[in-house]
Amino acid sequence: MAKTEKLFYARPELLETEATVVAVEGDPDGPVLELDRTIFYPEGGGQPCDLGLLGGARVAAVTEEEGLGGRILHGLAGPVALRPGDRAALSVDGARRLDYSQAHSAQHLISSAFMRLFDAATVSVHLSRERSSIDFDIASVSEEGLAQAESLIEGIIADDYPIRVHLCPPEDPASFPLRKRPPAGAQELRIVEIDGIDFTPCCGTHLSSTGRLRLLRILGTERYKGMTRLFFAAGASAAADYRAVSRIAESAARILGTSVAELPAAVAREAERRRALEYANGVLVRERANAEARSAAEALSADGTPAEGSSRLVSRRYADRDAASLIESAKAFASLGFCSLLASLPELTVQALAPSPEARLGERLKPLLAGSGGKGGGGGASFRAVFPDTAGVEAFLKAAEAELSA
Repeated sequence: MAKTEKLFYARPELLETEATVVAVEGDPDGPVLELDRTIFYPEGGGQPCDLGLLGGARVAAVTEEEGLGGRILHGLAGPVALRPGDRAALSVDGARRLDYSQAHSAQHLISSAFMRLFDAATVSVHLSRERSSIDFDIASVSEEGLAQAESLIEGIIADDYPIRVHLCPPEDPASFPLRKRPPAGAQELRIVEIDGIDFTPCCGTHLSSTGRLRLLRILGTERYKGMTRLFFAAGASAAADYRAVSRIAESAARILGTSVAELPAAVAREAERRRALEYANGVLVRERANAEARSAAEALSADGTPAEGSSRLVSRRYADRDAASLIESAKAFASLGFCSLLASLPELTVQALAPSPEARLGERLKPLLAGSGGKGGGGGASFRAVFPDTAGVEAFLKAAEAELSA
C-alpha cells in the first residue's frame, strides 16, 4: 500500500486542495478516511494534528500509522457522502496551523538556547496554542538564566534567520551537528535547521524564518520529577499574553491609585497592610471568643449548674461569621469545659469541639449527616461538616443537640 503523500511538508503554505479517497472505514456517523495525499498534519512529536474540513465534514483527528505503510487517517466528526475513488475538498484551519508552527519553531529555539547556555537537554515537549511546555534535564534555572535565554532568542527572532528542512537517508545525519539523536529505524530523516544555529530531527510543522515568530515569552518554570519544566508562549499567543498582562497591570494600578511602574511597591504596601489587618482581626476574634466563653460560664454558674468538668453543651448559630472564626470560639468554650456546636450560616458549616476525646464526637455525629445532606468527619474531640443549604444545617444541629445532651 502506497504512503499518503504529505503535502503539509512539500507545500506547507497550501491550506486548501483536493485529494482522492483511498479508503473509508469505521462508523458511518464518524468515518475514518484515507486519502492519496493530504494537507492535514497528523498528531506527533508533541504537536497536535491539524483540524479543518474534509468533504464538508469537520475533521476531528488525524493520525499516522507507520506500521501500516505510512497511512494517514482522517477521523471525521460526522457522516460524509464519499466513497473510494471520489475526489474530496480539503481545507485546513490556517490560524491553528500557524499557532502550532510558531510554537514548534519557538520550542527549537528555546531548546537550542538551553543546550548552549546551560548544557540542558530537552526531555519532552508539549505544544498548545496558548501555553506550551518543555522539560529539561536540569534541576533548576535562575531568573537571570531565563532572562539570558530569552534575550538570546529575541535577537535570533529580530535577525530573521531562515528555517530550512533537509530530507536525507539515515546514513547522512552524521554530516549535521544534531542537537539530539535521530529516531532509530527511520527510512528517511527530516532535519529542521535554523540557519546554522540549530539542527534537529523533527516531524513537525515550522515557520519559514525566525522573524515570523514575532514574539516569544517565557512564562515561568516549575520543578517536575527532578527536572525543570518551562512554560512559554510564542507568536500570536505571546502577543495576546503581553496585552492581557498589560491590561491587568493598568487596571490594578488604577485601583491602587498609582502608575504601572510603581505597581510592585504599591502592591507590597497593600500586602503589608493586609497582614497587619489580619493580625489585628485575629486578636479581636480571639478576644470575642474568650468573652463569649466567660459569659456562658458565668450564666451557668449563676443558675447553679453542675461543677466544671461535667457535660455542658453550647449550641449557637451565627449569621455574620465565617467558618474560620468558629474554631477560635470553639477553643474558648472547650477551655472552660464546654462542648460546643457552632454554625456559620453564611458558609453552611458546623464546627463541634469538646474538652476531651472521651466525647467521641466523630463516632456520634457522623451518622447524623445522612439525614441532613452534609459531608464531614472528625475524631474524638473535634468534628466539622459542611451542608448544601440552611435546612441541612438546622436539621443536623437539632439532631446533634439531642445526641450530645443525652
